[in-house]
Amino acid sequence: MAGQVFTLDALQAAHGDALLLHYGTLDNPRLIVIDGGPAGVYKASLDPRLKQIHAARGGAVLEIRMLMVSHIDDDHITGVLDLTKALRDLQDRHVTLPYDILTLWHNSFDDIAGHAGGGASVALRAAAGASKAPSDAAAIVASVPQGRQLRLDADRLGINMNSGFDDLIRFDADEGLKALKISPGLTFKTLGPRQAELDELEEKWDKDVKAFLKKKKKKKPGTGGGSEASLTPSELQALAAEFVDDSVHNLSSLVVLAEFGEKRILLTGDARGDFILESLRQANLIKNGKFKVDILKVPHHGSIHNVAKSFFETIIADHYVFSANGRDGNPDPPTFDLLFDARKTGTYHLWLTNNVAKSVTRIKNKKPSSVKLHVREADALSVKIELGSSITW
Repeated sequence: MAGQVFTLDALQAAHGDALLLHYGTLDNPRLIVIDGGPAGVYKASLDPRLKQIHAARGGAVLEIRMLMVSHIDDDHITGVLDLTKALRDLQDRHVTLPYDILTLWHNSFDDIAGHAGGGASVALRAAAGASKAPSDAAAIVASVPQGRQLRLDADRLGINMNSGFDDLIRFDADEGLKALKISPGLTFKTLGPRQAELDELEEKWDKDVKAFLKKKKKKKPGTGGGSEASLTPSELQALAAEFVDDSVHNLSSLVVLAEFGEKRILLTGDARGDFILESLRQANLIKNGKFKVDILKVPHHGSIHNVAKSFFETIIADHYVFSANGRDGNPDPPTFDLLFDARKTGTYHLWLTNNVAKSVTRIKNKKPSSVKLHVREADALSVKIELGSSITW
């Protein structure tokens, strides 16, 4: 790929994801932003990195071909909201924007479960407003209105929504794999979220609400009028938190196969490994039991709960990217055990966005000798995995 650029720039994103995809030619490189990490990452990593690229291009307006948010989780969407807020502030002051974002790919919760009447999103927004506890569940529920705010920001900034899809970005096995030409040479194939699970997700919310109301009515006759409005804010919070935690995180992450020339990057968000494998099977992408990619962004920050040995036996990569900083145990040391057990021979590379001591120790103690470990330097904004020509910006 002489003169061709295809680089995944994995930023220091604390316990979340913030990725930049560079592609094109050295003379005319292009850029896609994928997720923005949790609070603090925009200021610490994403904003400085975008400013570096902007300056390297001579200070002219930098085109961002796509802004993609994998799903409505705080550690993916907050930095993106910080970016759009900064742009809105400049717009309000009539300052020329440094970036021109052409399209936003994002499934808000309204898209996922609220389009059949809006009950789910109304209830979840009410629950988010009632949430006070700094728990994981509260943070998950609070991400719902964040997704709505991103939609509003996109409208204000004149950014196209979900270009290439009618509305919801998803993989429908009945329709087959949808391949979208994002730019000359670059194709995105969407493998998730899966339409079958999204349909079940929408039905599940209605069933959960009805079951909760029925139980409540038995305990207190005369209560529970058969709708979300019959639930108190605290009840909504508890029900919505359980619903989102159990369902949305497992089902709604965008999973995209990015292809440029003969090179392939599999971007997985926080999707479950078994759902990714099923989509690959239904899309007829697995050949002789294997699916080869150049880069795999390991799902859910390397959590052991999202992968299995069969996942690493089937999806074979030259480069594995782990975006995590040790929070919630990620990347889980047992995840590396699964990988090493699945791939005992051959040369491949591990890329860590943070120097997590327990993970690095496990890797060094157990990795096959041919496996190469790369950890982001303390003073660097990111690790760069370059599949084509090296970039200097």
